[in-house]
Amino acid sequence: MNMTFPSNTNISHVNTTSSMESPFVQNSTFVLYLEPVYNSFLQTYQNIITLNVMPQGPLRNMVTLCQFPKLSPFQEPNNTFDPQMNCINVLLRFPVSQIGSGYGAFKHASNLMGADDIPSVFSYLQSQGYKIDTSLTSMLQDGRVIIGGVSDKRYSGNRKMIAMVSYSPSI
Repeated sequence: MNMTFPSNTNISHVNTTSSMESPFVQNSTFVLYLEPVYNSFLQTYQNIITLNVMPQGPLRNMVTLCQFPKLSPFQEPNNTFDPQMNCINVLLRFPVSQIGSGYGAFKHASNLMGADDIPSVFSYLQSQGYKIDTSLTSMLQDGRVIIGGVSDKRYSGNRKMIAMVSYSPSI
């Protein structure tokens, strides 16, 4: 398929060498997922709670960035695969300062939050000033657009959206 774009001499070009910042980088809303990963340290598959971005607020101290191997030798990157996006924000049971960040978090299966921990996670979020947006979560889960599933930008399994959450620090 050939894609063509009409040329317009009145369009100004953006200088790509200057520093641009997306307005979507600093957001206060994030998504919690239940996602299958392969823990190569323990040689087992686990369903863990992941986040689409590093959250604002106190939850940030409970999240670390990890890179996981493929779930299957048959997974191959497609044209939209971005190796820089292969890192996942993972929710830990204990603060990062206590158990370490990255790969060190996987030495003990109990360091990672999973499906059984969802009620405790919700309780923690509410006690720390986060809002679980049930109406937005329901709308997205019931709609035609799948929020979750297998990513086309990184290796992943079939993620399931748990909730949309927002944080507004009290002033």
